[in-house]
Amino acid sequence: MGKYSPLGKFLRASGRERIEMSFKDIERILGFTLPHSARVHRAWWANHAGHIQARDGWLAAGYRVEHVDLERRVVCFVRSEAKNHLRKEGKRITPDYRSFEDFARKVMSQYFGVELMPRKKENWPKCFDLVSPDYKIVGDVKYFSMVRGRRRPSAKFSNISEHVFFLECIDAERRFLVFGNDIRVPQEWLKHYKHVVKSVEFYFLHSDGRLEKLYPNNSHPT
Repeated sequence: MGKYSPLGKFLRASGRERIEMSFKDIERILGFTLPHSARVHRAWWANHAGHIQARDGWLAAGYRVEHVDLERRVVCFVRSEAKNHLRKEGKRITPDYRSFEDFARKVMSQYFGVELMPRKKENWPKCFDLVSPDYKIVGDVKYFSMVRGRRRPSAKFSNISEHVFFLECIDAERRFLVFGNDIRVPQEWLKHYKHVVKSVEFYFLHSDGRLEKLYPNNSHPT
């Protein structure tokens, strides 16, 4: 993930057609100070895929910069492409990771009763996908499938282990991972490694919207 990807994730999660942000807002999301050129050169905000901040930031989220006010240090982003949906014209389509992430954000926000958005707190190892405004609820989205002919997809298992470690290390009251696509991936991981989990909750979000808690206490889909 690029250093400007958290901005793209925030814009995509907002779901808004137009969003105005101060430079301080953007720095809070990114977790670092914008370079001097962003404050003095409008060209830094150009909608050019050759610029890493545009490519990994707003363009990756389907947005473009409409205008930037260097004096007020404010930039306005507008959405430039249609948002992906899990259903189109009444027919189910196969969701990709981005559409599933949006879907998971809505369901988990409703489940916890608070709006969850991509956020990064100082000293956190990364920008997490689903974070409450007070940083007390923190989660990440995983969209995996099993590798044909292999019961243990090692790369995916390593990714899960890494994020369990990240979540265990932060100062939050609720920590969780929510999975989509293939329930066998988190089930197999828990089968072999749940003994290392201290406080991270595991959920699986079915394509029809049913949410199933896999760990620590199995529950029926809701």
